[in-house]
Amino acid sequence: MKKFLFLFLFGALGFSLMAQDNSTPAYTFGVRVGVNGSSLLIRQISFSYISGKNYTSTQKMKIGAHAGFVFDVPIKNKFHFQTGLLYVWQRFGQEQQCRYMEGDIEVSTSSYSIGSINTYTTHHLRLPLMINYHFSTKPNHLVVGAGLFLDGTLSGMLAYDASAIVTTNSVENGTTTTTTQHYFGSGSLDPYKNERQRLYYTLDNEDYVNSYTVHNGKMLKRMDVGVALELGYQISQFYIGVGADFGLLNMCKDKSKGGFFSNGFAQRNFNLQLTFGYNIQ
Repeated sequence: MKKFLFLFLFGALGFSLMAQDNSTPAYTFGVRVGVNGSSLLIRQISFSYISGKNYTSTQKMKIGAHAGFVFDVPIKNKFHFQTGLLYVWQRFGQEQQCRYMEGDIEVSTSSYSIGSINTYTTHHLRLPLMINYHFSTKPNHLVVGAGLFLDGTLSGMLAYDASAIVTTNSVENGTTTTTTQHYFGSGSLDPYKNERQRLYYTLDNEDYVNSYTVHNGKMLKRMDVGVALELGYQISQFYIGVGADFGLLNMCKDKSKGGFFSNGFAQRNFNLQLTFGYNIQ
């Protein structure tokens, strides 16, 4: 499927080169820089081995940056094909909370309240594949575009700050004993490495540090494909535009490799961009 997609997209580029209007320049080369705000789109969640309740996930959009170059190829009737290569630095945050329970209520019941603040920092190479419509052939005019993007992650880091409250009710001879423990954990990990991912934590105010496996294998996928939209304005050779990218692939690895969540959990990339450019004729 991936090979077919690449062949189709580059075939479309070749067709656009042959179909261009000979009265226009063969192509325009341009440079682009800008800022972007990144976040996650989460569909639903379910736990693979325990009953989760009242799960909430709040996404925090953080500011990153992008830079690169584009090739703009006129096709026909003010339509242009645009591609290029961009380096994209993304940052986004996530706050999660959940309660879940386990045990036999007649003997003992454990209630867990977990919260974490996660900050992702990732570095990407992105290939845009856009069809743009120019509203005029004059130097100053409006441009709208839509298309796809192919994205490959170069590296990334997840920093976390987590806490948990574990309340255990033990019933013996009709008497209920309640024990409460507080766990605190913080650190960082590479979500793209194929290794056992551990959360390191301490119990209450103790100095002893323990670890808990949160995932065995890669947590996130490196490759993404999505839909890109853009609205811009051309001012002679200068360009300013705003855009949005919607990732189509679930970036989480499935539970078959030891993931914490079941296959029902999905998170997709979402980006907003403000771009400045200069076109070289």
